[in-house]
Amino acid sequence: MMKKSVNTRRRILETAIRLFNGKGTKTVTTNHIAAAVGISPGNLYYHFRSKKDIIHGILDLMDECGFEAIKRIESKNAPLSLETIEHKFRVIQEINWRFRFFKRELPSLIMNDPALKVRFKKSHDVILFMLRDSMVRYSEAGLLMKMNDGEMDLLSHELWLVILFWLNYLEISGMKVTKKNIEMGSNLLREIIKSKMMATTRHKV
Repeated sequence: MMKKSVNTRRRILETAIRLFNGKGTKTVTTNHIAAAVGISPGNLYYHFRSKKDIIHGILDLMDECGFEAIKRIESKNAPLSLETIEHKFRVIQEINWRFRFFKRELPSLIMNDPALKVRFKKSHDVILFMLRDSMVRYSEAGLLMKMNDGEMDLLSHELWLVILFWLNYLEISGMKVTKKNIEMGSNLLREIIKSKMMATTRHKV
């Protein structure tokens, strides 16, 4: 029974993600989600009291996917290489694509939900720390040039801004949010990294 309940909860989240990605959170109701899952509204409310709770559940899932992916890439056995940097950015952009409604609607979502804002800030701080730590280790390994703390902070924020707001940039520029256009964000990240690479490694990217 517990397994069935967990599976239903996950189906609700995955269905909500699909509907939110396609139509946005404002036009999709809990009834729409329940119908798409094939359950009654009452069954949905057993797992989530409101659409806001579903969005919180999606943030949990997004964090889980993101942190696990980064930890795998940044495991102690993972080589410190340019390929690792590229792989990390590709994985992050894949997560952005999967949860693209969240990144697309981020400003309005967190401004209209103080609790979500607090939770997202915690996730933001953790990922920014992990990103900075990665850049420090790449610098120590000789892949990136030596930087002081201020320069390292600036690099980390530059990368995180592109990662976090690239989807928003596409939309305000009138460009469609497609995998191809998301890849443009990866190309921009690559150029930022190249500007900080040692001359001996820059040509390899």
